[in-house]
Formats: sequence, C-alpha cells, structure tokens
Amino acid sequence: MPWYSDSWNCLDEMHLLPLAGRMLGILVEAQLNLLKKETQDYTSRCVAEAKKILGDVEADTHKLDIVEREAAVFSEGSEQKLQEAIIQDEEETQMCAQELFQLVDSVSKYKEYMASKILEMKSALSETVESVSDMYKGSLKAQFDTIG
Repeated sequence: MPWYSDSWNCLDEMHLLPLAGRMLGILVEAQLNLLKKETQDYTSRCVAEAKKILGDVEADTHKLDIVEREAAVFSEGSEQKLQEAIIQDEEETQMCAQELFQLVDSVSKYKEYMASKILEMKSALSETVESVSDMYKGSLKAQFDTIG
C-alpha cells in the first residue's frame, strides 16, 4: 500500500478531504499558472531574440546590398578603364607600326640610293682607271719613242 493512502484515509476521517482537494486544486492551478508564465517568458525571450536576429539579418542584407552596388560601380569603372587602355594600346601599336613601316621604307630607299651612288662611283673609278692607264701607256710610249 502506498505511503499517501494512509494520509488520504486520515484526511477523509477528519472530513478534511474536500478541503485538501481544493488546496490540491489551488496548488495545481498555481503550478499551471507558474508554468504558463515561464512558457510566456520563454516565448517572449525567443520572440525578442528572433526580432534581434531578423534585425541583424536585415542590417547585414543592407550592408551586402551596399557592397554589391559599390562592387558593380567599381567593376563598371574598371571595365571602362580597361577598354580605354585597350584602345590607347591599339592606337599606339598602329602608330608604332606606321613609324616602323616608314623607317623600313626610308632604309630601303637609302639602300637603293647608296647602291646607285656606289655604281656611279665604280663607273667613275673605272673611267678614271682607264684614263690613267691610257695616259700611262701614252707616257710610256713617248718614253720609249724618245729612248729608242
């Protein structure tokens, strides 16, 4: 037999059972009220923490949006600068290519000019050599004619 059955029998004999029942009801109700309050407090803390987390998420989302916009602006600016640099490099390359072509053309013309001048000088030298040779032959003939 459980220990509390004697207590209930004693209370029943003293006609205190209805009073004990009411007291037990009050205790149970008090416990339920306490449990309800603890549940409400816990729920309130959870709601407050959820609101805080939501606020943090919204703030982080806002910061991320700002960073994304700044990154997009930076990216667009960088892309534009890259395109400008590419165009400038292409223009400089074209200019250098034209200068190189002009230089090669100039060197080619100078080479032709020098070849022509060298040919003229060879021709003049050949004529001079022939004239000197003819003069020398003429002077030798004159010397032999006077000797002989």
